[in-house]
Amino acid sequence: MTDTDLNHEAIHTAQMRELLYVPFYVLYVLEWLWLLPRYPKRHEAYRHISFECEAYAHQAEPDYLKTRKKFNQYKS
Repeated sequence: MTDTDLNHEAIHTAQMRELLYVPFYVLYVLEWLWLLPRYPKRHEAYRHISFECEAYAHQAEPDYLKTRKKFNQYKS
């Protein structure tokens, strides 16, 4: 894995901690299902999930987690 990949996953870990893990997965899947009618290609729906939008937007910023505000996935 590259540093960018690791940072992307670290952002997801921060998101999971905020939501106490299980709700993260529930919300992730529900949001993906909600997006599918709008983005019929599964990969497009995946890329529009709020958790993924934040992770992709900041994955190349190594210090992002030091300044990240809680629940920023809903603000990105």
